[in-house]
Amino acid sequence: MSGFPTQLPWRRFACLLRDLGYRPLKSHRGSVRKFFNPPRNPNLVSFHEPHPGDTLHKAMLYDSLRVLQLSPDEFVQLLGRR
Repeated sequence: MSGFPTQLPWRRFACLLRDLGYRPLKSHRGSVRKFFNPPRNPNLVSFHEPHPGDTLHKAMLYDSLRVLQLSPDEFVQLLGRR
């Protein structure tokens, strides 16, 4: 799992979600951001956009991988494509 980041900017994380086929849904309030991808399981995911600042830290990244059902190695491969 070498190459796993200790932090990642929110914008880059959102781009990775788009690479996985997720599309953002309209947000009406707060920092919760929802993303939808009909053919993928899970097809609806939500994450808290970090604030203040815009950085996801390692623990939050691992939680996000669990939600997305991705291994750390798969995540690192996705990062390498960009």
